[in-house]
Amino acid sequence: MRLALLALVVACHTATTAPPAPPTPRTEKAAPPSPDAFGFYLLAMMWKPDACGLRLHGLWPNFTDEQSQGRPRAWPQFCGRFAHCEKAEDTTCAPGVPVPGDLAPLAPDYVQGTLATHEWSKHGSCTQLAPADYFAAELAAIHVVHSDALHPGDYAPADLQHAFAVPDTSVVLGCDAHCTLTQIGFCLAKDASDHPTGPTPCTQNVTSSDYDNGCITHACARVTVPGTCTARP
Repeated sequence: MRLALLALVVACHTATTAPPAPPTPRTEKAAPPSPDAFGFYLLAMMWKPDACGLRLHGLWPNFTDEQSQGRPRAWPQFCGRFAHCEKAEDTTCAPGVPVPGDLAPLAPDYVQGTLATHEWSKHGSCTQLAPADYFAAELAAIHVVHSDALHPGDYAPADLQHAFAVPDTSVVLGCDAHCTLTQIGFCLAKDASDHPTGPTPCTQNVTSSDYDNGCITHACARVTVPGTCTARP
């Protein structure tokens, strides 16, 4: 009886004094990136001969060359709840806020037509910015490049690239098949909140695009900037 009681005491003591098992190591997993995360912006400015100047087309999120690997295109579009707008734009695709007064003169098509709805649903929806902040970002981006630096005339492509307050590696020139300027694009970096910051070199996806950089891909020796005025009003 005494031996059985002693064995029971020893067993209980052993159970209560055994060292705890080492903790299981924890590994922190980083949150996966958003499927629509992008690397930089392309600020697209249309050349308007009748206005003798550049007017806003849009501020477009773009993937870096690395990010675009395995994707159907080099940019995100119609993101989140705006996916249906790719097939048909309706009232649910609209930004729901007015175009800021300071932006309106530089983006008349945003005010007079449906371009604001298209640009917001296709491009702005792929950013972290609210509609009002996206419009403000477009205005801020235009101020970065000083887009009033161009006048009608006949230019070498390099001269056009040098005409703005950004490095020429951040400028792409859109031309039609006749080497007439249609659009100028500016590659801009962004911060963690998707606000555009300063110029950044354009990626190969952009510089090799016939749409974005046709003056170069069409090997234009001279580029015609159409218009009859010699200075902006």
